[in-house]
Amino acid sequence: MEKVKLERFISKYNLGGACESVKLVSDGDTLKVRAHSDDKNILTEVTVDDIKFPEGEFSLYETRKLRSLLGVLGDSLAITPNKSTSKMVGLNLADSNTKVTFVLSDESVIPKVPELKKLPNSEVEIMLDEKFINTFAKAKGALSEVDTFTVLSTGEDNVASVIIGYSSLNTNRVSISANTKTNAKLDAISFSATHFKEVLMANKEIQTGTLKISSKGIAVAEFTGDKFTSKYYLVQIDTKD
Repeated sequence: MEKVKLERFISKYNLGGACESVKLVSDGDTLKVRAHSDDKNILTEVTVDDIKFPEGEFSLYETRKLRSLLGVLGDSLAITPNKSTSKMVGLNLADSNTKVTFVLSDESVIPKVPELKKLPNSEVEIMLDEKFINTFAKAKGALSEVDTFTVLSTGEDNVASVIIGYSSLNTNRVSISANTKTNAKLDAISFSATHFKEVLMANKEIQTGTLKISSKGIAVAEFTGDKFTSKYYLVQIDTKD
């Protein structure tokens, strides 16, 4: 299999280290994962098709260690599971010259990811194109100390404002005009800017996606393309001036 495909899959759920301990599920052709960050502010669901990963369930306690080991290997990999009786205890990864072993953990130490109940309807749907992705990343970099971004809309002109540094006080801020699918009013609501930047960077090669925001406190970012489907559920963060 192509190493880059596995690395892309990992980057889409790991989000710069936010989701480290996960369980991968493979049917031999499709690889899936559901995970949430330690701060519980984001839940991820990532699927990749046509990856030829071994069939089974694989508990990874340290995703960062797997990423490091992949860096030792070449572009084309063979992956075989290491079993003790019927239990998965490791993964053997090899290229034409080098073999590495990654130790799997017991499933009991992997955080349980809650099943999602019926989601509330969204009021605003923002189109995540290349320009928006690049602008948001630069804005978060310029205001690296700011933890949240805020979305609001007057319900006019198919536009919403995405603001890093939003406050009723006089603050440094960046306000991005984002195209929306329809006109809808939305009062100011905030989510993790750090996690969202990682989401955008992990999916920037797809170039198009959507961010659906509900006034009930949930935002859902979704990207589909090139054998990948990635979905991220951001939880509202209460902010105080």
